[in-house]
Amino acid sequence: MNRVVVGLQWGDEGKGKVVTYLSRYHDFVVRFSGGANAGHTVNYGDFKMVHHLMPSADFSRNVGVAIGSGVLLDPDVFSQEHRELFDKFPGYSGKILISENAHVVLDLHKRFDEMVDQLLRIGTTKRGIGPATADRAMRVSVRLADIDDPEKMKTLLEKNLSLKKMYGLSAELNEIVRRLEGFYQSFREHIVPVLQLKRILEEKSLLFEGTQGVLLDVDVGTYPYVTSTSCSSAGVSAGMGFPVKVDEVVGVFKAYTTRVGEGPFPTELKGKEGELLRETGREYGATTGRPRRCGWLDLPLLKYAIEVAGVDVLVMTKADVLVGFEKVKVCVKYKGEGELLSLKGLERKEPVYETFDGWKSLEDERFARFVSFIEKETGKKIKYVSTGEKVGDMLEV
Repeated sequence: MNRVVVGLQWGDEGKGKVVTYLSRYHDFVVRFSGGANAGHTVNYGDFKMVHHLMPSADFSRNVGVAIGSGVLLDPDVFSQEHRELFDKFPGYSGKILISENAHVVLDLHKRFDEMVDQLLRIGTTKRGIGPATADRAMRVSVRLADIDDPEKMKTLLEKNLSLKKMYGLSAELNEIVRRLEGFYQSFREHIVPVLQLKRILEEKSLLFEGTQGVLLDVDVGTYPYVTSTSCSSAGVSAGMGFPVKVDEVVGVFKAYTTRVGEGPFPTELKGKEGELLRETGREYGATTGRPRRCGWLDLPLLKYAIEVAGVDVLVMTKADVLVGFEKVKVCVKYKGEGELLSLKGLERKEPVYETFDGWKSLEDERFARFVSFIEKETGKKIKYVSTGEKVGDMLEV
């Protein structure tokens, strides 16, 4: 059985924990898009791991991991996470596979990202993903396979550097070549051709790990305040480079809503309630450390993301954060809006709220009513509820 886990909000839904928990039922966890702009925090109890590139597998169970062609790979970040993996799990014996068609993120991309974001004010993580994606489209990007072909790699890099000079950016060609060749030699045993990756994975049970959230998807999210790649289930086959059969789409959402960076946020709370949500939920970005904007659950956007991603079942996280709140609100519609939601003009939409009595614990019948209401409104079963921060803190409903 193959499954894909996607976030149904603006990222930070707790996908890393959910993927790690569900990985026990699969042979491989596979990343198909994004890059080191992802920040999936997994709490094992004695320690935490933040996954930016390494898929969120339960390494204590030796689950294999794979990185598809659609991932933008930062050699420095991957190297660091590889070291951390074997430091925390020295007996790990699962396979680590990387498509040789994955494109490389350079320090130059990160510098360009920071410069561009100062102008455009999107609020990116400045991990170089947008510029690396642009270079891929411009055909001046370096793939892992190109590192093993020195002349081709140098030609691509020379073209890339020529383009960057237009923006006042420069870098030393030989230094880039040296670092990329060093990375390739260190990890070449894990770097495989696409067909080899396909044939290995097609015999296995796979769990695909989405990054960010559907509302940040470049095609169906709140453009231009989006990421540069696909965050939805629709991106799995494209990100792998070959057709993939997905048997179940698992959608993860918080019992409230958060957002990092700029962009519309209809249910945002800017006063004391928002600060209370942020502090209680420790809502700070895993990649940037920036405080997250916080607000009530937005059902119109949740239902939009569910339909766009073809979600089969739901996972609710952070309901434990709301324990002790006297009242909990949910946006059930926007004033003057019909049932068929368009994201056009989202910044001008006015939420209509329904208020629920808060719950003292997740065993409280008031929480059960909250869960039933969301299931009725979305038409989807909430299969799991996260009851805490640790990997094992999951309740099957």
